[in-house]
Amino acid sequence: MGSLTTVIRLPLYIILWVFAAILLILTSARLNYTLHLPKGDPLNGGTNFFDPIVALLLVCSLLSLGTMPVVMHWVPPLITSTASANLFELAALSVLWLLWLVGCVVSTSIWPNLMFCYEFAACRVLTAMMAFAWLGWIALVGLIVLAVLAAVQKARPARAPFMVEWTPQSSFAPPSVGSAAGRRMAPV
Repeated sequence: MGSLTTVIRLPLYIILWVFAAILLILTSARLNYTLHLPKGDPLNGGTNFFDPIVALLLVCSLLSLGTMPVVMHWVPPLITSTASANLFELAALSVLWLLWLVGCVVSTSIWPNLMFCYEFAACRVLTAMMAFAWLGWIALVGLIVLAVLAAVQKARPARAPFMVEWTPQSSFAPPSVGSAAGRRMAPV
C-alpha cells in the first residue's frame, strides 16, 4: 500500500500545485480589476472595491504553493520522525482543506450563476476562479484520504492485532522482588 499511496500522492500534489497557481493568477486578475475599475464601468457604480472572498482564495493558493515543497521534502525537513511528518502533513492539509472549503462555499453563494454576464471578461474570470477553487478542494480531499491511510499504515503493522494493551512506561527501574515496593505490606 505504501507504493500505491506514493504513486497517487505525487500526482495529486502536482495537480494541487497547478490548480493553486492558476487560482493565484485568476484571483490576482480579479483583484486588479476590482481595485482599478475603468472609468464608466457599471460594476459598483465605478467605485474601486475588492471582494474579501477573493483575497481569501488568493491566500489559499499562496499557502498551497508554499506548503507543497515542505510536505514533499524538497526543502530540508524540519521534522525527522516519519510519524510526526505524517501528522504535520495531515494537519497542514486539514487547515488548507478548511480554508479552500470556506473560499469555495462563500464564493459560490455570492456568485451562484454568472451565465447572465458571461459575455464580460470579469464574469468569465469569476467562473474560472470558482471552478479551479473547487478542483483544488477536490485534490485536497484526495490528499487527506491518502495522508490518513499513510498515518494508519505507519501506526500499526499489517499483522498486528487490532486491540493492544499498553503498559505505562516509567523512567525508573522496575521494583525488585525483595523491596518494599514489590510486596504487600501486612497490617500492623
